[in-house]
Order: sequence, then structure tokens, then C-alpha cells
Amino acid sequence: MRKVWRVARTEYLNLVRSKAFLIGVFLMPVLMGGAIALQALVGDKVDLRDRRVAVLDRTGTLLATLEEAARFRNEHGIRKDGVQAAPRFVVEDAADADVASLSDRVRGGDLFAYVVIDEGVIAGDEGAEISYHTQTPTFRDLPEWIRIVLNGRIRQERFRAAGLDEALVERLGRPAPLRQYGLAKVTSTGEVKKEKVDEFAVFGVPAIAMFLLFALVMMAAPALLNNVLEEKIQRIAEVLVASVSPFELFLGKLLGTVFVSWTLSLLYIGGGLFVAGHYGVLDRVPFPLLGWFLLFQLMALLIFGSIFSAIGAACSELRDAQSMMTPAMLIVMFPIFVWFIVLRSPDSPFAVGASLFPPATPFLMLLRIAIPPGPAAWEIVVAVAATALFTVFCVWAAAKIFRIGILMQGQPPSLRKLLRWVRAASE
Repeated sequence: MRKVWRVARTEYLNLVRSKAFLIGVFLMPVLMGGAIALQALVGDKVDLRDRRVAVLDRTGTLLATLEEAARFRNEHGIRKDGVQAAPRFVVEDAADADVASLSDRVRGGDLFAYVVIDEGVIAGDEGAEISYHTQTPTFRDLPEWIRIVLNGRIRQERFRAAGLDEALVERLGRPAPLRQYGLAKVTSTGEVKKEKVDEFAVFGVPAIAMFLLFALVMMAAPALLNNVLEEKIQRIAEVLVASVSPFELFLGKLLGTVFVSWTLSLLYIGGGLFVAGHYGVLDRVPFPLLGWFLLFQLMALLIFGSIFSAIGAACSELRDAQSMMTPAMLIVMFPIFVWFIVLRSPDSPFAVGASLFPPATPFLMLLRIAIPPGPAAWEIVVAVAATALFTVFCVWAAAKIFRIGILMQGQPPSLRKLLRWVRAASE
């Protein structure tokens, strides 16, 4: 065991002293901070060019409403601190034009869009509509503004035609507000207390925990494949196994990777806690979740580190390793494909079953534990036990493949061959 720790220590020191590790440590905070800073810098950069829209009003009454609303908006609704913050909407009468000529004007850049208002929209005739035409459908402010303005006026006209008081109907049809709270609690004085649902605790914390775990695993485990494959191609592994057994080399590399990932965890989580304390929200951090995070991180690293190490040892060329990585990456990505389904319904049969599927358990069970009130105790016990057994199996099987594959050259691997190596080594 002394040799295993020596290999692990060497691997750890080599990795944490490397430029790649140092860049990785500082790159994520820099990228996140840079993204926030960039959004702050360019978030208020708006295209202020006028949006000219021609209106073909077949009702003869709604064009004036749009013109008046545009005039009011341009004078009072698009300025912030005395500075124009949104483009002006310019409404043009297109009574003498046809759809073909209006389309040509949009293509030529003379118009941004044109609107056709059918004659029967006020009466609510079947098939009558307001059609909006543009070459830039991603700009949603203009059509949304047109929809709101025209429907407000159409609503007024319909109430007037029916002889109804619009204000009375509006008050009678006003919906009652629905606010979400947690379960009521009775205080020591007998008072019933209700607390609003903390959206950050319900949605933010689980998502952040799972994606941080996924990022840390993906930063460490796939690197083992490259490390093992490089040593094999350069025949360094042949020198190493002269001093330590293949199993000791394999386990040492695996533990070294775990220690590196834990180091990153301490740096990132510690930085996050410091920022939370600075902004006075440290009380919103679920500290018991940190223990589960480190436990599931260990299991995930051992599982996927074993898989990637075995692939690296079995391959002799990078091309072979890339083809073998495809099924492994599908397994790794499974939690990312289904995490939102689990987040929306954490107690559903699918969520329970997926979180008890060992390759996905570290990510999905962590997600479910972070969602109040959390899974049942038996589910956590079963998940941890099943994942622990699966981890032991992965380490055992990968060690068998590593022992044979690390010294084998020139033979492309296959799944059948890997299974034969595991069976042959266990006999």
C-alpha cells in the first residue's frame, strides 16, 4: 500500500504543479467573472435604429390607435435617465399599398415590418386576424407592442358594442393572486407561521450542486485517459511497472486524481462560501449538503476514473481511445439529459429509478437530496450502498483491464476483448 500512496502523491504533485491545473483553477472564476462583467458592459447596448412599420388597416379604425400609442411611447416610454434606451416605433399608413409592394420594401430595408389587420377582427369573425410580416422574427418587442395595443383597443370596442362597463368587467374578472409557501409551522406561542418558498434553495442550489459536481468530475476523470495513454505510447508505463505492480500504478493514479479534484472542490466551494459571506447570504448555504457532495464526488471519480483509465490502458492510439470514449461519454452525459425532469418531479418513479442507477446516482441523488424535503432515508441508503458496490466493481474490472492492456501494443481494443480480459484475469 505504501507504493500506492507514493504513486498517488507523485501524481497529485505533478498535476497540481502543472500549468494546466493552475490555468484550470483560475480560468473558471475568470470566465464566470468575465461573463458577468461582459453582460454588465454590453447589457445596455441596444440597437436604437427606428423600427418603421407599415399598417394596412382594413377596419379603418385601428390605425389611429397605433399612431397615437407610438407617439406616446416615443415621447415618454423609451428614455431612461434622460437617455434613449429603446428604438422608436414609426407607424406608417399603408392604405394604398398591397402586400407584394410592402414585402419588397421590407426586403429593400425601407420598412422593418408591415401589419395587415383584417376587417372582422373587432367583431371577432372567424378567421379574422392581425398578421405581422418581417425579415427579422427574432426582434419580439415590436410585434408584442402591436399585439398589446391593438387588443386593448379591440377589447374596448367590443365592450362598447355590447353595452358593458369595461371597468366593472375588469374588476369582476380580476384573478386572485396565488403565492407559494412551505408547510405551516406552529411556534412555541401557538402562532401559525407560514414561510414563502425560497426559489434559490428549491431550484438554484440543486442545479448548482449537480453541475459543479459534473464539471469537477469531467475536469479530472477524462484526463486520466490521456495521461495513461500518453505513458503507454511513450513506453513510460513499461518502466513504471518495473518498480510497482500494474494494480498499484492504476490505484495510485486514481487516488491522485481524486485528491486533485478534491483540491479543486475546496478552492471553488471555499471561494463560493467567501462570496456568500461577503454578500450576507451565508445562511442560505445548506452546509450538510457539502458532505454528500464530497462523498458522491469520490464515488463518481472512482467510477469514471476507472472507466477512462481502463480505456487509456487498452488503447494504443488516440483514434482508438476516441471511439471507445463514445459509449463512456453517453453514460456520463445521462444525468445532464434528465436532470430537469428530476428537478421538476423529484419523487416520481422515473426520478427514483434514475437516481438509483449507479453510474448516474452521484449526480441525480445529490440533486434530489438538495431539493427540499429530500428523498426518503431508505432511498439514500440504497443509493449509497448500490453505488459503493458498483464503484468497487468498476475499480476491480478496470484494474484487470489495466494490468493486461498497459503492456499490450498494436492491438485495437473492442468491448468483447475487454470483457475477455476481465474474465481471464479473474480466473
